[in-house]
Amino acid sequence: IKQRQIEQKKTLKNQSTKYRIDKVFSTKAAEKQENIKKNRYKDIVPFDHTRVKLTLTTSKKDSDYINASYIKGVSGSRAYIATQGPLPHTLVDFLRMIWEYNINVGLLVTCCA
Repeated sequence: IKQRQIEQKKTLKNQSTKYRIDKVFSTKAAEKQENIKKNRYKDIVPFDHTRVKLTLTTSKKDSDYINASYIKGVSGSRAYIATQGPLPHTLVDFLRMIWEYNINVGLLVTCCA
């Protein structure tokens, strides 16, 4: 099972990299200078057409960017939200997203090597 998980992760990473290099889907919001520091990993960013946008603000310096994407489910194209674990400086953005989108359940998925 572990080997299969490693292979799946490699496949997903390769596909994501290919999409970015080939410019299949844009990632302009994630590549803005002010948003780069909000991405935990430089190679895992949301595509513009599926990214979650924040509208609730707590200060003038807040933006609509968070490293999060909608995921399709049986109930529609925005059934789930996938996001990175918050960084110390993105915790407020993470909490804004939870509040704005009325998120009741969270699931932490990680690869333990």
